[in-house]
Amino acid sequence: MILVEIAILALLFSVAPLVRAVPFSPKLHKNTALVLIDIQNDFITGSLNNSRAPTILPKVYRLLDDHEWPFIVASQDWHPEGHVSFASAHPEKVDAVNITFLDTPTKIETQSLYPDHCVPGTSGAEIEEGVQTRLHYMEGYRTPVNYIKKAQDHSVDSYSAFADNQYHRFTTLNSELSLHGVSTIVVTGLITNACVRGTCIDGIKLGYEVVLIEDATETISDSIKASTIEELERWGVQVMNLSNWEAANPTHLKTRALKEL
Repeated sequence: MILVEIAILALLFSVAPLVRAVPFSPKLHKNTALVLIDIQNDFITGSLNNSRAPTILPKVYRLLDDHEWPFIVASQDWHPEGHVSFASAHPEKVDAVNITFLDTPTKIETQSLYPDHCVPGTSGAEIEEGVQTRLHYMEGYRTPVNYIKKAQDHSVDSYSAFADNQYHRFTTLNSELSLHGVSTIVVTGLITNACVRGTCIDGIKLGYEVVLIEDATETISDSIKASTIEELERWGVQVMNLSNWEAANPTHLKTRALKEL
């Protein structure tokens, strides 16, 4: 039996030169995660839709189709019925309401009010079909995908994918990025001046290099988008369009010898 095993090993080593080069993906961005913020039906065609939102989809598809990542994050607003951000929960108010901080009752924040949106179990809460199809293809095959369900607490909203607006509760995002060795996050999604903004700023606070793909994010007007981008650049966010980012971050085919496996 031992002689047979030795013969097999000898045969493997004799053919090793024929299979020395094992290609790695030419599209992989090391130490970089793609972060997709709230690309959900309610922000595209549903209760909080705007006509500009669908324009980001071809760029998001390109980031998923033409690039590979060590980790992908897809955040979702995941509001329970009667959430503090719903205008229906405050029938006496119109645009906003003052609420107290959960940890500091003496502190007050202004909570903007919106139509009911992204309630679990509704189609509006689901990720846009083209994005979700691509994520399903990648899950368990090419790339780990982490879905961050945020703003689940009735009493506090959450724009950032890292934490709620009061930093009362943090998601698993920071620890997941650390676990996957991520130092740079490439951010896209909806909407620029709310959840995209919050995620970018928290990413900077937590020490990540943050890149915002400006033609893969949208909001309700040019002026709001421009002012938000100016603010994010002051925070240290790198704002680039997709073509410029691709030119600055080329990927190359890499190989290594079988004996290194």
